Order: sequence, then C-alpha cells, then structure tokens
Amino acid sequence: IVDTEGVVLPAGVAGEIIVTHLATGDFPFIRYRTGDVGILSDELCSCGRGLPLVKEIQGRTTDFIIAQDGTVLHGLSLIYVLRDITGVESFKITQHTLDKTTVQIVKNQHYRSESELKIAREFRQRLGYSVDVNVEYCPEIAKEKSGKFRYVVSHVQQN
Repeated sequence: IVDTEGVVLPAGVAGEIIVTHLATGDFPFIRYRTGDVGILSDELCSCGRGLPLVKEIQGRTTDFIIAQDGTVLHGLSLIYVLRDITGVESFKITQHTLDKTTVQIVKNQHYRSESELKIAREFRQRLGYSVDVNVEYCPEIAKEKSGKFRYVVSHVQQN
C-alpha cells in the first residue's frame, strides 16, 4: 500500500494497492498498480509466512475523465489536486458532462476557504477553462451500490 509518491504506508493508512507477482513463468508483475485503494492490517498471516494482510479494500482509485478538448485524462490528475489540499478528509469527483464537474468534499477544521478557488482553478487547467466546477461540502460521501467507494465517476462517454 503506497501513497501518491509511491512511498510505502504503515498499517491502518489507506493508499493504492501495488502488487509484485513473480510466480508466472512468462510475465512477472513488478510493482503493478491495481487501481484499488486499500488498508493493510497490522496482524500477520496465521500461515506463518510473515507477509502483510490486507485489512480492507475501499474501492477503485480512478475512472477516466474527458477534457473539453476530448483528451482522456487519468482520474489521478484530479485526485492529486485534492490530496494535496490541507483539511480535505475525503472527496468524490463526478463529471456530469464535458462542461460540468462536481467535487464533493468532507472537510475538517484545517480546511481553508480559499482552497475552493484553487480546486476550481486547477480542475479548469486540466478539464478546460470554461468548465463549471461546483464544490459541495458534505458530512460524508456515500459508497456505491456495490459497497465500494469511487473517487472519480465520469458520466461522459469516451469516443
């Protein structure tokens, strides 16, 4: 489990699940980014191997987002904007159309009101300068019907 810079996180902290699998004869997976977000347990496996256990898988890290000019962007390009802002506890980005994106934020006491302007500015730099970026504050963000959490959801069809 790693942070956005690829630094290994301690047990109990959510991050992206990265796996290495060398047992395949043809093509080993080395530091494969699964796209899932999870949390490691601080308990060891009862099998005695000493390997860490995944405590929880929280969902997918990303969907893809389509910019106004048709460029397909990895959702991480928007996620990193929010993860770098102090006081953002959790968030969800929903792209409704090429022209409208909503950002739901659960904030804490360290969040500063001027951060909203930074979010809108940086999202527009990536999505298009005329995109309506609506920031909404909420006490919590609901999981999907599947029970998983998605950081980015796009309702725009890729061509």
